[in-house]
Amino acid sequence: MPKSKQEWVTYIKAIPAIFCVILIFYFSSLSNPYLITPPQLPSINLNSLLHLLEFGLLTFLVFFGFLSKTKSIYLLSFSFLYAVVDEFHQYFVPSRYFDVFDILLDSIGVVGGFFSYFLLRILYDKIKNKFDQIEASNNSFQNV
Repeated sequence: MPKSKQEWVTYIKAIPAIFCVILIFYFSSLSNPYLITPPQLPSINLNSLLHLLEFGLLTFLVFFGFLSKTKSIYLLSFSFLYAVVDEFHQYFVPSRYFDVFDILLDSIGVVGGFFSYFLLRILYDKIKNKFDQIEASNNSFQNV
């Protein structure tokens, strides 16, 4: 049982990642009645963009929610593995199929989410440090 407010915050931060995993699984479970046969050549379309975005968001949320609890390599491995499991799951859904190109797109999304998280984290830390410096200088100015 969590003992402090900080511990509760770390548990609450994991909720969006769990929700994202459930959402991806749900959308992967839907049949695709408009596409009976897999495309012969990989092409970039709305579906491809959605693969990039959903796994980028998943990775971002996984890092946001779980980085304080485990190592980055495990979180990246989870995201890559979930991409493969998602495609394997689609193999058993009517009118869906297993596609290696989708795994590639998911993996690119994972890498994008990984870099996005750390770039935004660096930007957040810089802005926070700047505000902390301004606040400290205001406090020291008031003490004079």
